[in-house]
Amino acid sequence: MSSLMTGLLFPVLLVLILRLQEFVDGCTCLPVHPQVTFCNSDIVIRALVTRKRLVSFNDLEPYMVKYAVKQEKMYKGFEKRKLVEYVYTASSSAACGIDLEANIPYLITGQIGIRGTIHIGLCNWIVPWDDLTSLQKWNLKWNKYETGCCCQIVSCHNLPCSAPAKTQCAWMDLAYEKTPAGSQAKNSACTKRDDGSCHWSGEGAASVNENIYYGEP
Repeated sequence: MSSLMTGLLFPVLLVLILRLQEFVDGCTCLPVHPQVTFCNSDIVIRALVTRKRLVSFNDLEPYMVKYAVKQEKMYKGFEKRKLVEYVYTASSSAACGIDLEANIPYLITGQIGIRGTIHIGLCNWIVPWDDLTSLQKWNLKWNKYETGCCCQIVSCHNLPCSAPAKTQCAWMDLAYEKTPAGSQAKNSACTKRDDGSCHWSGEGAASVNENIYYGEP
């Protein structure tokens, strides 16, 4: 095969390989407390989705879905971006692309890519605003999640859970309620006390009955 033909076919083959890889790998998201996703995100906003279209940055990359959004409130990322007008996601759910509906306000968490674009996906905390609990909205409004980013949330999958360290909160929804959308996820934030220790605050917090759930480390 001539070098000219090889040069012409290589971009096409690369795109096909990237597309195939999406479906081979699929999308797998580890269950985490919403605060963990918040703290790991560059941008957290409440925004109304206004429209979407399929775009490609160049011939060597898979198509992306570009959502136009109307930002209503920013909860994290002020120092990086004052206004978010567009967010991008993979065009396939197998590559963790997420489908958003127009004219619905969402809580959107995302990362800033190398081009300065905001990327979102199934593993981000993205939910219609009206589906959030009142305490989740309260934790966002009063920066409870953000101020608690100095704490570490550790997952417990089976009872008894190991007692958390001073700067940790044990997330027990998976062990106790068998779902990542349990009472701690819906109602609690891991925050720091004045003495530097971390604890759950909110209705889903384990406090009086901690000894029921914690075993020896």
